[in-house]
Amino acid sequence: MKKLFLMVALSAATVFTTVSAQKRATAKSPLFSVGVELAAPTGNYKNIYSAGLGGSGKIEIPATTQFFITATAGFTSFYYKENLRNALKALGQPTTQGFVPLKVGGKYYFSPVFYGEGEIGASIATNKGASSAFAYAPGIGVSIPLI
Repeated sequence: MKKLFLMVALSAATVFTTVSAQKRATAKSPLFSVGVELAAPTGNYKNIYSAGLGGSGKIEIPATTQFFITATAGFTSFYYKENLRNALKALGQPTTQGFVPLKVGGKYYFSPVFYGEGEIGASIATNKGASSAFAYAPGIGVSIPLI
């Protein structure tokens, strides 16, 4: 199960679109961003899950002009493979597994738009009987100011 949580956390780096009310290079107040996340199961979990889809919100608090302290919360749902999904459906059980990742970390801008980041935290399973586990999410990306 811990590998699944790790996979969920790493999926956060897959797709992340930044939306902000001001240009990052001159940001002196916190920024907020939202992201769409696609996840591919790995290890033993690729035999159970076909794919994951979710979203998240992130707040970035400037510590310096290039370094931001981050906090992220979101939701990711993994879909069971068809044969398992059909069996669970017949038993009246959930056919997806949901996770709520809660992470904190830092984001460093190498230029006005390119950044690297790292976060740690917990990923909390939402289905009955599931538990939480350590999560981490490294990432690189591009921040595109809309205004």
